[in-house]
Amino acid sequence: MMTPQVANIWDGAYKIPWDHPDFSRRMLREHLSQNHDLASRRVEWIDKQVTWIHRELLQGRPSRILDLGCGPGFYSHRLAKLGHRCLGIDFGPASIEYANQNNPDPSWCEFRLGDLRAVDFGGPCDLAMMLYGELNVFAPKESELILRKAHASLVPDGLLIAEVQTAEAVETLGRTESSEYRCESGLFSDNPHCCLTKNQWLEDQKVALQMFTVSEIDADKTQTYRSTTRAWSDNELQALLTEAGFSNGSRCPLWPCNTESLALWSARRGAA
Repeated sequence: MMTPQVANIWDGAYKIPWDHPDFSRRMLREHLSQNHDLASRRVEWIDKQVTWIHRELLQGRPSRILDLGCGPGFYSHRLAKLGHRCLGIDFGPASIEYANQNNPDPSWCEFRLGDLRAVDFGGPCDLAMMLYGELNVFAPKESELILRKAHASLVPDGLLIAEVQTAEAVETLGRTESSEYRCESGLFSDNPHCCLTKNQWLEDQKVALQMFTVSEIDADKTQTYRSTTRAWSDNELQALLTEAGFSNGSRCPLWPCNTESLALWSARRGAA
């Protein structure tokens, strides 16, 4: 397998281009599926987590919520119905289109298309959330940038919650054996294709590197995509949150979750 130079591991297209219209459309199909939890959780778990956020974090009080990497708006839709004002940001055009089309109340719930690394988060908000391991797939400096922007968007003593892939889960991903499948239509192509997945664990960088080689069966067309996932230890996460301006960063052990591969962290902006 061709491995990018370690010094350049976060250069270029280190993420699958989920913002491409075709990728976004196919990814939306996975978000909506109730047969797996690969893109979004199934509805029963989303409902449990929304209830926990509403009751345990917000004590049922109407709040302003920033939903970073909101996908099709599953969390914001539900939180808006509970009386919260929500702003969701995501760079998948099909997801944002779905979120807007299914918006329960545009006066309470707004969705914007944009890359978290580049767009303004607005504010002030009472709660900023980034769920389902999204933080791990950004370059470390970009993760810090996103957290700094979230910090700036919060009111004094505002709360951040970030659900991260555990370090153990990321390393396991990187050490997983190579695999190959063939399908008529799937996430990487609308046409019949084969996908070869090669995984590598880069110990020095604490990174799981995945290379997806997609070959369309009825056409002389092959494309390779890279997915780069950073493993953050608990100490590294605490340091990252502190560097971004947060205090009291810690795990939330009571977070309702259907996998041990993800952990929820919370941190405060700190009172003025």
